[in-house]
Amino acid sequence: MRERASLAFGLNIDPVIDRPWEVEALAQLADTAGLALVAMQDHAYNPRFAETWTVLTAVALRTQRVHVLINVATLALRPAPMLAKAAATLDRLTGGRVELGLGSGAFWDGIAAMGGPRWSPGEALAAIEDALRLCRLLWEKAASGEPVTYEGSIFRVDHLAFGPAPTRPIPLWVGAIKPRALRLAGELADGITVSTPYVLPEQLSQVNQWVNEGAERAGRDPRTIRRLYNLLGVLDVPGGRSYRVTRPGFLSGPAEAWVDAIARFVELGMDTFIFWPVAGDYLAQARHFVEEVIPRVWDRVGLP
Repeated sequence: MRERASLAFGLNIDPVIDRPWEVEALAQLADTAGLALVAMQDHAYNPRFAETWTVLTAVALRTQRVHVLINVATLALRPAPMLAKAAATLDRLTGGRVELGLGSGAFWDGIAAMGGPRWSPGEALAAIEDALRLCRLLWEKAASGEPVTYEGSIFRVDHLAFGPAPTRPIPLWVGAIKPRALRLAGELADGITVSTPYVLPEQLSQVNQWVNEGAERAGRDPRTIRRLYNLLGVLDVPGGRSYRVTRPGFLSGPAEAWVDAIARFVELGMDTFIFWPVAGDYLAQARHFVEEVIPRVWDRVGLP
């Protein structure tokens, strides 16, 4: 088991605009509570969702301290050079509060319906590698103005003078569940992001081992790679309706049950946790998570 990194917590905010008051309230809660992240999923082909980068920008400009993370960007619909430019722009506007999650895509029918490609597994992996390498290269060269040429399998630029430069190297996360992609994240990324329904707790040790193998292969210290776990489920709120979610990977129950689960996930190597309710009063649960669950986790596992 790797040495535990300091813990970090955040809230998921869905990219919806039919409840703007809830989006703003969740963002303000994360900001005033001193959480590390506000995270937002990216599925543009879902008609229930607005355009993620637009909503994420609105959230970022209504907060002061919390970092914002696209969790994760669908590369099949967002070419890496434009994504690098969008991230650098928002990073400048927020004084350095942007983090960028990258994923090839998962729902290929929806992607194709929007005119995107249906990548093979090999192409999807190549897209992630290209994006990791190209984003870093573009941000690095932006300050000097030196043109960038990059010939990747999926993404390419030809003598591109890139700008603006971000305020600092933007952290890059990879959303992945398969061995090759997780090893690639260990080689090139700053962190991984996985979700409870897709990576069950009993799979975490193996997932982290694959990340470690990639880091060691690249001569990196595996302890520097962050491990984010999206916690999907329903948290019981006193006086509110109780839900029991039986689908594998979904959490449910009172605060103490969530504390027990998170403490176990820490022991299994995870260090960053995004609270993601799937039913019930989202805002009430988020407040309860901030007020009751997070402090008890600190008491259980120790301060960072």
